[in-house]
Amino acid sequence: MQVFQRTINREIHFSGIGLHTGRKVNVRLTPAPPDTGIVFIRTDISGSPSIKASPEYLSRLFYATNLSNGEISVQTVEHLMAALSAFGIDNLFVYLDSEELPILDGSSAPYIYLFEEFGVKKQPKKRKYLRLTREISIEHDNKRIKAEPSDRLVIDNTISFDHTYKKVRYQRLVYTHNLKNFKEISKARTFCFSHEVEALRAAGLAKGGSLENAIVIDKYDILNETGLRMENEFVAHKTLDLVGDLYILGYPLLAKITAYRTGHALNAALVKTVYQEKAYEVVEFEVEERETLSPLLIDEEAYGIN
Repeated sequence: MQVFQRTINREIHFSGIGLHTGRKVNVRLTPAPPDTGIVFIRTDISGSPSIKASPEYLSRLFYATNLSNGEISVQTVEHLMAALSAFGIDNLFVYLDSEELPILDGSSAPYIYLFEEFGVKKQPKKRKYLRLTREISIEHDNKRIKAEPSDRLVIDNTISFDHTYKKVRYQRLVYTHNLKNFKEISKARTFCFSHEVEALRAAGLAKGGSLENAIVIDKYDILNETGLRMENEFVAHKTLDLVGDLYILGYPLLAKITAYRTGHALNAALVKTVYQEKAYEVVEFEVEERETLSPLLIDEEAYGIN
């Protein structure tokens, strides 16, 4: 396990379009002192108010993970949070001049590139982990998520959609969280169904969505001419989202997560329950664990291998 806290080595700048707002946003990431956490700062608002990534600020969990404290809101933070979790970045200032982080290519892969290019540095304070102390199970509308105590974060994730396109009917992925494994799923893009697009836009969402930053599923296939990046891209992206949502706890969670048809709202319900009921103990580690690549286990039945 990572023993000490981390931040980025130097300042990073990038820009892009918000998936739901459709507005351009400029982002600046800067190193933050130990015990700061992940703090978002809205430079487009007078006084540059800030909000920390924390379960108490989770809000409007419809097709994205958003934070709001009554003064400001920041939308679609999950892809950045997932990459921060994978790199073990505990402390960071995120300056942005709009309400939504850019969608970039619809995955976490651009953040992998940025953090490897600009570097991550160790800080002189111990890293804290939240180790789950009891089982928590949440179910709603045939969707469920369960967390059990574990010595590391393991996610057993299943997606199932009642759809004519075979690859979204059923996919399963068993994922052990570390940087090497995260790189395998980081390129998985967000996805939606073509019949949802008009409804999303009527609700004021997906204004910046396109085939450049999302997979769109028609009745029998996907509309993206370049195809899928991986056979299990759908469940891989749902797992990426879950990693990001769990990091809203403010500290890395040590637990085994079993998820079935989960999404941002159910992920957030789990995060809030763990946080509000204090179903964890805070632990630190003395010895740096050498990271090894654990296999990403794909359910072979989903691909007709058996």
